[in-house]
Amino acid sequence: MPSCRHDCRIRSLASGVAAAWIVAVAGLGCQTSPAAGLTSCPLPTTEQVHEILTIVPLGTPRDDAIARLGTAGITGNFGENQSIYYCDLWKRRDGLRWHINVVLLFDDEGNLYATRPDAAGQVDPSPRSHSTPPPTTRAEIPADPFQP
Repeated sequence: MPSCRHDCRIRSLASGVAAAWIVAVAGLGCQTSPAAGLTSCPLPTTEQVHEILTIVPLGTPRDDAIARLGTAGITGNFGENQSIYYCDLWKRRDGLRWHINVVLLFDDEGNLYATRPDAAGQVDPSPRSHSTPPPTTRAEIPADPFQP
């Protein structure tokens, strides 16, 4: 006949394993299940940008842009100095909620001057100020210091 000490250890071990299993399964379920009603946007990034620029054309003042986006069901967050707005959720009129990924860039006067990605779907890693036009010729593009 097993002693109480042996029997108690087996029960304690079994309880610990069961508890660990429950926590692991619950944690996995929380990480893999999306928020209710939230889906990835079915539109390609270029179309997301086009739709947003239809709502807030380039040159739109920041406060007006945020108000228009809110009316259209698009929400997001500003970066530290409010020159960058990260659009991340689009609550559609049909009740669907789309996760979107478009960034709006505002100049020093607070006007929308660009998006990331841009309307062509390109992402420039170093946004310029509104007053600095992008280089137009290869000679104007600075050399890569890491290339021989």
